[in-house]
Amino acid sequence: MTSQYEDKFVPFVSILNERMKQGFKDYGDKSFGRPPIELIEELQQEAIDMAGWGYILWCRFESMKKECEKL
Repeated sequence: MTSQYEDKFVPFVSILNERMKQGFKDYGDKSFGRPPIELIEELQQEAIDMAGWGYILWCRFESMKKECEKL
């Protein structure tokens, strides 16, 4: 018997690996030499994007709840 961690970890690593390969094709190894402040700024932008997508998903959940209440 395997855990959810084990069941989901291999696909996660596979997806990460594919994204890293695509990033290398698109940008090469440039990110490894970027100044740390640029990487921090990039992560901040990603955090804002994640929050925005989370808000959109929350709005969708709210709509779904209203539709379920009608049923």
